[in-house]
Amino acid sequence: MEGELNDVRVKYALGQWMVRIAEDGVVTRQIFQSKPLAEEFAEVERIRLELPSEPPVEPAESG
Repeated sequence: MEGELNDVRVKYALGQWMVRIAEDGVVTRQIFQSKPLAEEFAEVERIRLELPSEPPVEPAESG
């Protein structure tokens, strides 16, 4: 979404961990099989983007 603020989120859905990176209006996603790997990748991205450390993991979507 254009104009979106830089952000990094970790979300568990459909048996996989997804890291969603929004940078300068461009959103990318990386999929991981384990939570520790997803969280480590997300933290590196937060540091790179100069964001605060680790917001809460988003709950899985229902339905």
